[in-house]
Amino acid sequence: MPDTTNKQLAPTVVLASHGNKNACRELYIHYYKNIFFICNSITGNVSLASKITAQVFIRMFESLDKLGDHNDFEQWFYSLTISICSHNAPEMNGGLVDNETVKLAKEASEAAAAHNNSAFERSVVRILERMIICLPPKARTLLFYNNFACLDVSQTALLEKKETEETKTQIDAVEKLIEKQVEKIKTYGVDISMFTSDMTSTLRHMASKIFVPESIHNEVSEKLGVNVSPYSSKKTEKPEKKDSEKTVQKKETEEEKQKFRLTKSDFILFFSIIAVVLIICSVAAFFLNSKDNKDNAQTTVSQQTNEKPALLWNGAAASSFDGGNGSEENPFRIATGGQLAYLANLINEGNSYYAACSYILTADIIINETDDFASWGEVPPENRWTPVGSSTNDDSYSYFSGTFDGNGHTISGMYVTGKNDYSGLFGVSRNALFKNVTLVDSYVDGGSYTGGICGYYAADTKEMSGFESCAFSGKVKSDGNNAGGITGYFRAEGDKNTTFISGCCVNGSVEAVKGYAGGITGASEADTGSVIIKNCFNTAVVKSAKNAGGITGDSRAADGVAIIDCTYNTGIVSAEENEGGISGIINCTEGEGRVNIQNCYMLDSSCPVTVTRGTGDERLVVGNITILNINEMAIESSFNGFDFETIWKTTDGVNNNLPVLKSVNDIYWSFSETESYSF
Repeated sequence: MPDTTNKQLAPTVVLASHGNKNACRELYIHYYKNIFFICNSITGNVSLASKITAQVFIRMFESLDKLGDHNDFEQWFYSLTISICSHNAPEMNGGLVDNETVKLAKEASEAAAAHNNSAFERSVVRILERMIICLPPKARTLLFYNNFACLDVSQTALLEKKETEETKTQIDAVEKLIEKQVEKIKTYGVDISMFTSDMTSTLRHMASKIFVPESIHNEVSEKLGVNVSPYSSKKTEKPEKKDSEKTVQKKETEEEKQKFRLTKSDFILFFSIIAVVLIICSVAAFFLNSKDNKDNAQTTVSQQTNEKPALLWNGAAASSFDGGNGSEENPFRIATGGQLAYLANLINEGNSYYAACSYILTADIIINETDDFASWGEVPPENRWTPVGSSTNDDSYSYFSGTFDGNGHTISGMYVTGKNDYSGLFGVSRNALFKNVTLVDSYVDGGSYTGGICGYYAADTKEMSGFESCAFSGKVKSDGNNAGGITGYFRAEGDKNTTFISGCCVNGSVEAVKGYAGGITGASEADTGSVIIKNCFNTAVVKSAKNAGGITGDSRAADGVAIIDCTYNTGIVSAEENEGGISGIINCTEGEGRVNIQNCYMLDSSCPVTVTRGTGDERLVVGNITILNINEMAIESSFNGFDFETIWKTTDGVNNNLPVLKSVNDIYWSFSETESYSF
């Protein structure tokens, strides 16, 4: 995917070069972790790195007005950073694996043997940091210059290296040195080559984990006269500047008063005009009096009607968000359908910066009116939704990898059609976190990998990612394989810790024409990590040619672990081949993985069987799957293992008095119980 970060930040750079404080703060927040990480890795000294980082930002802001092409800002900024570091970094011996690295390698080996993925990853990151610090200063400089900053070799004059061929030779030497260290680490039973195969992404990943001392924020804030700290959005200007501005404003106010001081003739003219206007109004009132009541009634209806289109999407994308900067502390705010469509445009154009940001809904969004929802299969509504994240004909993907927080608000009337692969509110997501997302009266008719919230979901780098407290009510249909109310396909791939679907529910109907349909997900697969579906329930009708399940159509594991825990299903499940009230089929393929199902419940009329067993029977751990009738399901004590104090509850008149999730918006049920979702 193209990196458009420079172009996206160019307007901010221009504003910052003219002294705009908000723009300066935005640039600081965007880069402070990366800059400190470079300084810390090059110097190997946190205290020195803190001082240099502050110097780098101050020098950058002081020199920004001299930058010619603002699209080159990032290259120029990283070059400036490395140049300042190279002149301040102490000389260090190294280039070989030291005792500390050996210790970390042994810790990583033990963590790998114990399948402690989180500890393994932490050790490997620390090994890489140690390896970088052990490199000679010139080698470290070249490493960051060539990989992290992604700079062209021809610009090496900024680092006082005139000869391009010499620089290339030095870069080759660095690469060989890193390869040598990697091979040395392998002798201790730890293979970290996959972490060094893409040094750019590895270093960015490491930078995201680092803690930046607050002293840097304070020093830069004091110098700039504005609070750049990422922990607060409050901006503080220098007192002397405020006093100066007050003086100017006072002077301008006095000048305005002099301009608009009225004379006696001005008053006479003014009251004459008022008298004429009053006479005209009196005459007009006489002729309009008989129509007042009717007009008032029409006006009231019009005003009431005009309030709703403020939430109803007009089909066009906005040109900006409603505020925020995309960080975890201050996510981009989305208040309208147009702003939600703006997010889709950014991600589908391959904008990797916005793909990794955080977003939050600040209002309910209506994509289409839903009065005629039942007939959408024959008569489509006005607005068609384009999923966030998609695939292209050349098998490349634009995917969402950030955080999307529904914030308790609802998105209603979503309509996706065209039978395209990767369909849903989001089409393709990797390592993303969706939380508190509620879709009601929504219709998704796609190809393979179709889901209510996301069509295709995979995780391979984040420790914790997935779906938390999400709900879908409506119709999901795949013309191919993999359809689910939350996501069509759910996969942990790579050496990962945990990917989860937690506290989610689905109502309506889910269908896959070819195979793999589930109320929650069409298929869940643990490659080498863990996939967990916990504290979820389904009331939707589920149908597929093969592999249909109330919770998932297929639960499988290779070298990982697939878990289904504390779930229940009341939706009718049917398939020509392999059906189950909980999982259509369970499999353990090659490897040492396992499938574990426990504390699950299903309505006696939903399906003849609980699960269908597939391959790897000795690694399929099926605990208590209990079949209950409708009366038993309305009793909390029937659900052993369910936490009714903090997670679950029962409410008279809601969901047929069956358990519901406390985290799901109550408005969900006002939609879910009024529609018919039969096939």
